[in-house]
Amino acid sequence: MGTSRSLVESRRAEIVETLSGRGNTKVTELAEEFGVSTLTIRRDLDFLVEKGLVRRLHGSVELIDPLGSPISSSAILAKRSIAEEAARFVEDGDTIFINTSSTALSVIEHITSQNVTVVTNNGKALQLTPPPGVSVILTGGEIRQPKWSMSGEFALSTVKHINAAKAILGCSGFSADRGITTLVSHETSINSLMLEHSDAHILVADCTKIGTNSSFRYGSAAQVDILVTDENSDEEEIVRLKRAGMRKVVYPGDK
Repeated sequence: MGTSRSLVESRRAEIVETLSGRGNTKVTELAEEFGVSTLTIRRDLDFLVEKGLVRRLHGSVELIDPLGSPISSSAILAKRSIAEEAARFVEDGDTIFINTSSTALSVIEHITSQNVTVVTNNGKALQLTPPPGVSVILTGGEIRQPKWSMSGEFALSTVKHINAAKAILGCSGFSADRGITTLVSHETSINSLMLEHSDAHILVADCTKIGTNSSFRYGSAAQVDILVTDENSDEEEIVRLKRAGMRKVVYPGDK
């Protein structure tokens, strides 16, 4: 049973990867390519439509990338599930910080609580249509390509004047030895400030980030209240992170 489900999940991830290198693709072509019936491929596509990853057209399908980030591996499925799970922790009336992480930004789309204010330095938030009950405030600041990140004194000043209920942040690496790290030096200050000016800290990171160290540190394991990651994360590193002070780890689908 587990093996069968694993094969289905693997095929769906491969469908996403296949579509990432193409435009509009016929359903019959996908069925032939993956060696399954059109009925099976349609079930796979129905699942991916529900996840917001693809758009069904008349007899064909195309990939959706609402954030403009490259989609090149099965990690997109894990990241979307992580974003959905993290959104469950947002409560009515919350003000939350979100940084330039694409996974963190995806959380906005999955918020179902009401009267939520999102404060972000991610300019790509302009490409999203927030759910009803969610308003978005951009920090302003110097815009840096290609991430459309906002940084500098103006952005820092905005964050300094806000007390948020939660910070939902992504990272380039998270390890017991080095804590939360990023590849981008100019984002360390604002990420650290978001942690300082929020009551609860939620880190969203897929398995490729766990146990990895990047160049610039912006927080410690002890500052992470909840890590939302996928089940492929290194179990030994998760244990080390808990020993280093991380409070809780949550996987998509946990009850």
